[in-house]
Amino acid sequence: MKTIAVFGGNGRTGLEILRQALDKGYKVKALVRNTASFNIQHERLEVLRGTPMKKEDVEMTIKGADTVFVALNIARTADNPWAKVKSPPDLLKVSMTHIVESMKKHGVSRVLTVSAWGAGDSYREANWMFRFLINKTNVGVAYKGHEEQEEVLKNSGLNWTAVRPVGLTNSQASKPTRVSIGGSKKLKMGISRKDVARFMLETLDDKACFQAAPSISND
Repeated sequence: MKTIAVFGGNGRTGLEILRQALDKGYKVKALVRNTASFNIQHERLEVLRGTPMKKEDVEMTIKGADTVFVALNIARTADNPWAKVKSPPDLLKVSMTHIVESMKKHGVSRVLTVSAWGAGDSYREANWMFRFLINKTNVGVAYKGHEEQEEVLKNSGLNWTAVRPVGLTNSQASKPTRVSIGGSKKLKMGISRKDVARFMLETLDDKACFQAAPSISND
C-alpha cells in the first residue's frame, strides 16, 4: 500500500486529491497549517500541522512516503482576479525547494504538482483572456510562482509531472479529460478540480508523464 504525502490538502483541489487517494486505498500524510479547521478523518489519513515554508515540517511529511502530490497555490482574499494576494509571493518556489531536498534525503523520486495552463512554454497556447489575467491582474503573481516551482522541478533530477489545468471549476460531474503536451491539442476552457485530481492519480505510475508538463481540460 503506497503512502502519499500531500501538500495543500486543505485547498479545493488538494481536498479532491486527498479524498480520491483514500478512496483508492492509499495511505495519506497531509500537511496543513490549521488542523482545527480540517475535518476529514480516516484510518489511513495522518494529518500533520505545519507549513511547507519550513523545511522541518516538509521533512516530517515526506518521511515514510512513496509519492508526493503538491496542490499549493498563491491565495488571494477572494476569487476576483484583482483581489489582494495574501500568500507569500515566493510560497511555491520555497516550498518546492524544500520538497525536492526532502525527497532526495528520504529516497522519494515521484512528485506531481498542480501548475497552470499558461505557465512556462504553455503561455503561447493560452488565449487572450488568460494572457490578460496573467499580465494585468493579481493572477499573475500565482503564475510567476508556478513557473518558479516548475523550474525547481526541471532541475531536480526527480520523476516529476507538472499538471497545467485550464480554468478550474467546482463541478462534481466527472467528464473525460483532454490532454495536450506542447500544444498538441486545442483545449477547452474549463476542468473540474475533481477531474484534475483523478488525472493526477491515474498518471501516478505513467512513465510517459515523467519529466513532463501536460496541459489538461475537460473534453
